[in-house]
Amino acid sequence: MKLLTFAGILAALPLAAVELVNADFTRFNAGTPAGWRENTGAVELKAAPPKGISMRIRRANALDSSLEQLVRNPPKGVQLRFAATVEADQPKMAYLSVKLIRGGREIKRVNSPLNSSNRQLLAVNFDPAEADAFSVHCRTKLSAELLGKSATFRELRLTPVAVSLPDGWINLNPAECPAEPVPGGLRARIAVKDNFYGAIVKPVRGLPAAEPQVFSATVKSTRGGVACLTVKLFKGNRELRRFDSRRNIAPESRLEVKFTPLEADRVELLCRPILSEENVGTVIEFLDLKLQTQREAVRSSNRPRVELVPGFEVCGIYLNNCMAQAEGNFSAKLDFRRAGETVWQPALDLVYIPEEHVARGSLLKLAEGSDYELRLTVNDNGKRETIERKFRTRSPEIPIARTIELGPETPLPLVIRESGTPSGYIRYTAKPGTVLNGGVRSREVILVDGASCLVFENLTIRGGQVNGIHLSQASNIAVLNCDIAGFGRIGTMRVKRDGKFYDAENRVINNDAGIRILGGRDIRVERCYIHDPRGTANSWFHSHPAGPNGIFVGDAEQVTLRYNDFIGSDARRWNDAVEGWANGSLYGSVCRDAEIVGNYFAFGNDDGMELDGGQMNCRFLYNKTEGMLCGVSTAPCLSGPSYLVGNLFCEPGDVYGLTNCGLKNGYSVAGTGRLFFFHNTITGDWNAASDYGGSATEWKTQSNLLKGVGRNNLFDVTGNLLENLLAKGRSDFDGDLLYSSRPGFRPLEGYRGERNQEKHGIDAKPEFVDAAGGNYMLRPGTPGSGSGMEIPGLTGKNPSVGAFQPGMLTDLPFRPVPVHTDVARLSFVSPSGSERPRKTVTLTASQPGFRSAFRICRNAESRHFQVEPEQGTIEYGKPVALTVSIDPEKIDTARLHSGAFLIRLPNGLSRPVSVYVDSSRDPALLARTRSGVIYGEASSQTDGETTLTIDVPQEGEYYMFIRMPEPPWAISASVDGAEFREYGLLRSRGNGPRWISFGGCTYRGQPNRPTRFTAGRHTIRLRQLRKLRYQALGFALARNPEALLFAPESDGSTVE
Repeated sequence: MKLLTFAGILAALPLAAVELVNADFTRFNAGTPAGWRENTGAVELKAAPPKGISMRIRRANALDSSLEQLVRNPPKGVQLRFAATVEADQPKMAYLSVKLIRGGREIKRVNSPLNSSNRQLLAVNFDPAEADAFSVHCRTKLSAELLGKSATFRELRLTPVAVSLPDGWINLNPAECPAEPVPGGLRARIAVKDNFYGAIVKPVRGLPAAEPQVFSATVKSTRGGVACLTVKLFKGNRELRRFDSRRNIAPESRLEVKFTPLEADRVELLCRPILSEENVGTVIEFLDLKLQTQREAVRSSNRPRVELVPGFEVCGIYLNNCMAQAEGNFSAKLDFRRAGETVWQPALDLVYIPEEHVARGSLLKLAEGSDYELRLTVNDNGKRETIERKFRTRSPEIPIARTIELGPETPLPLVIRESGTPSGYIRYTAKPGTVLNGGVRSREVILVDGASCLVFENLTIRGGQVNGIHLSQASNIAVLNCDIAGFGRIGTMRVKRDGKFYDAENRVINNDAGIRILGGRDIRVERCYIHDPRGTANSWFHSHPAGPNGIFVGDAEQVTLRYNDFIGSDARRWNDAVEGWANGSLYGSVCRDAEIVGNYFAFGNDDGMELDGGQMNCRFLYNKTEGMLCGVSTAPCLSGPSYLVGNLFCEPGDVYGLTNCGLKNGYSVAGTGRLFFFHNTITGDWNAASDYGGSATEWKTQSNLLKGVGRNNLFDVTGNLLENLLAKGRSDFDGDLLYSSRPGFRPLEGYRGERNQEKHGIDAKPEFVDAAGGNYMLRPGTPGSGSGMEIPGLTGKNPSVGAFQPGMLTDLPFRPVPVHTDVARLSFVSPSGSERPRKTVTLTASQPGFRSAFRICRNAESRHFQVEPEQGTIEYGKPVALTVSIDPEKIDTARLHSGAFLIRLPNGLSRPVSVYVDSSRDPALLARTRSGVIYGEASSQTDGETTLTIDVPQEGEYYMFIRMPEPPWAISASVDGAEFREYGLLRSRGNGPRWISFGGCTYRGQPNRPTRFTAGRHTIRLRQLRKLRYQALGFALARNPEALLFAPESDGSTVE
C-alpha cells in the first residue's frame, strides 16, 4: 500500500467543510457570537480576547448550558478532534461535547471529561462516518453552587485526529504540527502556538518487562529547545508513567530516553515538537530513530572511555562502556593529586550504575584554575585496569572581546540573539547608579534567545512582567554581581479554591523569577542579590505553594550558582528560592554537573533549593538556608550521584511558621541515584529528613539499592531524625550526631540494632559556641568536636561533626572574602511604646592589608529594622560597629517578624545577617491580631476519641484549629455528625502546646478551604488515625487564619 505524504493527505480532505465559523468569537449579534447559539439562557456570554468566550452562570438549571454550532456534510474516512483550552473558576464545572446527527436526529454523543484544574486543554475525538451533520458544544454545569462562576473557552479547533506516517509512526496533531517522512526519519513544522506539545507517536508492544530500553534520535533544528522525546507506559488504557528526554540543543543533538517497561503492556514512543509562540515556523528533523535494549545501546555507543567535566572547585568523572552486570562485580578506586605533587590522595570511589554500564562521581574541594591528575583503579567484572588522566579546573576569568554599556536610553526589553565566541565574550554592563527598569511592559527585561558566550555584569535590573532575565536555550553565560528585583506578577488570592494567587485570566501565578534558565549549558550566576519580587507565594497551609522564585531552572547542564543571596521577606515570600523545572524528569533543575556553592536561601514557603531530577554529579556545598519550610529538596534523585556537603539549615518556618524537614527526599518516584550527605548541620523546629518516596512496586525491584550515604552530620531538631530515611532501600550512615528534643525520643540504639547503622553515631545534645547568634560551631571538647570520621578527598583526620570546622569553615554561607561578623543572627523581642531596641554587629577583616568599601543592602519589605552606618570602609585591624535598631511603628502584628541585611562589597561578595523581632506575646498586638477568633472547648480523650464543641455567633466560613502539644500529620474527624474522614494537621514552629491547622491534607493534594458553619452550637468528634497519637487541648475558629498561625504558641482564649 502506497503511503501518502502529509501534504497529500491534507489535500485529499475537504477540510473547509469542518472549519468552525467565528471560532475566535470576534463577531457578536445581539449578545450571542455569530454562528453560535445558546438555548438555556442561564449564562452570560462575553468575548474573552484572545480567541475566547466567557460563560458566566447567572441562573441554576437542571440542564447544562450549551454554546453550540452545527456542522453539515462532514468529511468521511477521517476521525476528527474538537479541542479547546478551558479556564474555569473551579474544577468540574466545564466540558466539551459533540453530537452526531443523521436525518435531524441525534445518533451519538461524545463528551470530554470535566475540567480538573483551573486551566487545561480539553478534547473530544469522534468519527462522523455515519452522520450527515454534527454539532460541537462548549458546556458548563448549572448547579446552584456555581452561581456567579465563569468558564472561558479559548482557541477552539476542529482538526483531523491523526495522520499515518511510515514505519508505524502516527501524527496526532497534523493541524498544529504537520509532518512528513524524510530519508532517515521525520520532518515536522510547528504551525501554530499552543499550550501542549505536538505528538508523533509509535505504539510498541511485547517488550520484555525487566529489560531496560533506550529510545533515541538525532534532532536537527535551527533553534534549541524546540523538541524532545517522550516514552509513555500503559497498562490497558491507563498511563502508568512517562519519561522525557532533555530538549534539543541547536543545531544538532542526540536525545535519548531510558526506561524499563515493568508491568506495562504497551509503550508509546513520541517525537514531541514544543508548540510555543517563539517556535512557530520552526522546522525540526527527527533522524536515526532507534529503540534498543540498554545493553545494545551501550555496545553501539561511541562515548569515550573516560569523560571529565571540570568545574571551578570540582570535577565530574564518567567511566563509560563498562561490562559488569551488577554493582558487586565492579569497583573504581579514585585517587588524585595536584600537578607537580608526588603523593596520590584518596577520594570517594565512583558509583556504578549497572543498568547504564557507567560509573560516575566527583572530586571535591579543588582549587580554581589549577592543574590536577587523577588515577582510576578499575575492576570491571574481573578485568583490571589503571587509567590516568590530567585536567585543569576552570578559572573565573573570562576573555572579553567587546563591552556594551547599557543606559537609560537602552530600549527594553533587551532581546539578545548575537553570540560571542569562546575566545571573546560579549560583556553587557552599566555605569554605577544605572537602573534598567523594564516595568511590566514585557515578560522580561533581558531575553537571551539561543545566544552564547555572554557576560552580564554590574547590572541593576527592575521589573519584568514575569522575569528579570530569561536565558532561553543559552550557553556559556555568566551573570555576575547583578541586583535583580521588582519582577513578576501580582495576583488575587482565591482561598475558596486553593489559596493560590491568580491573574486576571484565571491562571495560577507561579515560577516568575529573577533569572529564568531553561535549556543550554555552562550557566554561571555568581555574587548576585535577587530579592523583592512583586508578588508572593501562598503557604502550604492552603495548598502546594505557587509563586515567585529567585531562579527558575531546568534542562540545563553545568550550572554554577556561587555566592548569591536569594532573600525573600514576610510580605514577599519565595515559593522556592531556587526552583527546578520538571521535578520528576532526568532533566529537571540543574540536571548534570552542577556546582551550587556558598549561596544564601532565605524566607520562602517551600524549599531553599530544588535539586530534583537527574542530579548527575550534582554538588550542593557550603550553603545556608533559613526561613523555609524545607532546607533543600532532592526529590527525586533519579541518576546521581548527588553530594550535599557542609550546608547549614536553620531557623525553619514559612510565612505562617509551618515547618517540615531539613532534607526533603520524597517523591512519587525514588529513582536509583545515590545521595551523599556529609557534614551538614540541621537545627531548629522541624524533622531532620524525609524518606525517599517511591511506590511499593518500585522498591520491590530495588530493595537492595544503596540510596543514601551519610557521615558526620549534625541533627539538632524537635522532630524525627533518620528513621524515615532509613526505612527504604539500603543505607550507610555513620558518625552523625543525632539529637531530638522530642520527649523520650532516643532512636540511636534502634538504628544500630534494627538497621545496622550509626555504629559511631553520637547521642548527645550539641553544645554550640553561640546558637542564638547563629554560630553553630561546636564548643571545643564537647560531643562531636574533633571526633568526626575521615572522608576521602574531603576531610583530614578528626574533623568536627557538622558543617563548621575550626580554622577552616567558620562562616556560612561560605564566601571567599576575609570579612567576618561576630554574629550571623540578631533576635529582638517586641519593643514597647516608642522604644527603639538596638544591638551591635561587629565587622572585622582577617587578612593583613585587606581594605574595601561596603554598603548595607536590605529588602524594601524589611523596613522593621535599620542599620547604621549604611556604608563605609572595612580594613584589617580596624573593626567597624554596625548598629541595628527596631522601628516600633513597623511592628503592628503579633508574630515573628523576619528579615536580613547584607554587608556587600563592590564586587558583590557579602556577609548576610538575619534579624528577627518576636512580638507574638505582646498583649496589645495579640489582642488586635486575635480579634474575631472564636474559642471552643475540648473534652478529655477517651479511647482515642475527643469531642470539640463551639458556639458560633454568626454564620460564615471559618478555618479550624486545634491546640496540641505534638501534632501527628493527620487525624480522623466528624463535623456535626458527618462521616469520619481524614484531616491534615500541619506542623508549625514551636515545641510545646500550640495552635495547629485542622483541615485539608495539603501534602496529599487536598486544598485547605474554610468550612461553613451556621450560627449556633457545633460538635466535632476526633479519633486517632491508625497509630498517630494526639492530644487536643483546645479548639478555635478563625475567618482569618493569620490570627492563630502568626502566634501559634499563645493561648489567645486568655490573652497573655
